[in-house]
Amino acid sequence: MSDNYAAYNIIIVGLGPVGAIMAKLLANFNLTILILEKTREINSSPRAIHFDGEVMRVFQNAGLAAHIKKVARSTHKGMHFLGENNETLLIRKGVEGVGEQGWENNWYFFQPDLEKVLRESLKRHPNITIRLGENVTNLRNVESKTQVVTETDLNKGKMYYEGDWIIGCDGAKSLVSKSMSSKIEDLGLDEKWLVIDLIVNKDSLKAASLPDYTIQHCNPKRPMTRCYINSSRRRWEIMVLPDDNIEEVTNAKFIWSILKPWLSPRDAVIERAQIYTFHSIIKTEWRSSHMILAGDSAHQSPPFLGQGLCAGIRDASSLAWRLGWVIEGKVNKNIIDSYVQERKSHVREFIDLAVSCGKTIKSGDPKLITNYFKLENIEQKNAFDFPKPQLGSGIWMEGDPPLGQISPQFFDEVHALSDYNALYKLILFERLALKENLFGKSLQIVKNWDIAILRANKAVEKWFDCMNVNATLVRPDRYIYGMANDLEGVVDMLDCFQRAMNGKKD
Repeated sequence: MSDNYAAYNIIIVGLGPVGAIMAKLLANFNLTILILEKTREINSSPRAIHFDGEVMRVFQNAGLAAHIKKVARSTHKGMHFLGENNETLLIRKGVEGVGEQGWENNWYFFQPDLEKVLRESLKRHPNITIRLGENVTNLRNVESKTQVVTETDLNKGKMYYEGDWIIGCDGAKSLVSKSMSSKIEDLGLDEKWLVIDLIVNKDSLKAASLPDYTIQHCNPKRPMTRCYINSSRRRWEIMVLPDDNIEEVTNAKFIWSILKPWLSPRDAVIERAQIYTFHSIIKTEWRSSHMILAGDSAHQSPPFLGQGLCAGIRDASSLAWRLGWVIEGKVNKNIIDSYVQERKSHVREFIDLAVSCGKTIKSGDPKLITNYFKLENIEQKNAFDFPKPQLGSGIWMEGDPPLGQISPQFFDEVHALSDYNALYKLILFERLALKENLFGKSLQIVKNWDIAILRANKAVEKWFDCMNVNATLVRPDRYIYGMANDLEGVVDMLDCFQRAMNGKKD
């Protein structure tokens, strides 16, 4: 191996949160990982500020929940929707307490703090190599490999890498994506918004009097969102109108004229003011031979539901176990196609919902806003929870929900969460005494795939009773693979899983 050449199983382009959690989930497989990041320092801008309980569960399965909790704030305060005259149109609180993912449903954070935690965790894995200050300039598929060329920021020297797979986690302007295809599916929203991040003066009475929840100003004249990130940071997102002077809207004079009803320069410092074009797009191609996309390189959502980063983290959780098994030689590489099919369908539902939310906010119509939040899956009065779409066609026993949906997580008698029994591995919940009754081929499947068999406790039994089943197989990404009523059904489910892993479908 020369000084400017190296080979790895997986090359990840981009070390934002999606690239970092992808590497973290892959780290425990028997493979080598290279991460290429063109910048040397963590971006100091806030950018994403929200993730949900499912994403916290992914962090848990990556062994990071305790660390993430130290830099994130959970909340159930939800959103208040105000009309043109600041009248309250609707209050949608979040689900109070721990949600069905085993964590609170909503978390706010400062992205540089989150990225620091993720990067520090990667240093603990000897099979991960991180190259900072290297910009990918060229990449191509060659037979069963991918070749990558980079230029370093110090001496402009070139480096050459070869990987079994390359994952593009390099954001909205992804070079990996551009090397595959420029075709997109536009889901109907393309708007400029001014994003203002503020560091508030802790001695300011005005700042202290601001609410600790998100407010949507549903004013057709100037739609606006304001968010409480933490005790020292707040964000305003303000729609840029057609007659606005683009060169002026980011200057301090304009910003303080907008913020005047709430804050003045004595109350806060502008940390960042930047115009973003909110997109709602899905790239047509997510895979080209041994190149794969994840996160913003594959899809982009407007921020009205705070689901942009969440979608990218779900991508990582859905892809990593598949790639790990492919490289370890357990499954055929065509299993990667199921990642694309499953995630495209799933992410489309969230983007459609965010687009609809944005249009509703801009309308200022109380009836539209009320109707928008009349979701069938809301069980708590006046409380909003995120939907649970089924996956697209893929590695699960397709049928009616909850098949193909995210599974709940359960507490045991000592208040320990069930995923800790088998972090990022298969779990088979059951009340059929399977440890005593499984034998032969079925038992071998359990051993080959390191499936953790967990006897149902009261919480799991209650869930089983609701579905009228006695066993459920949950994938490493915690989506439900299959369900069974009896021992024969479990045997069939395990056989079906084995055939799916061999690339065969019933």
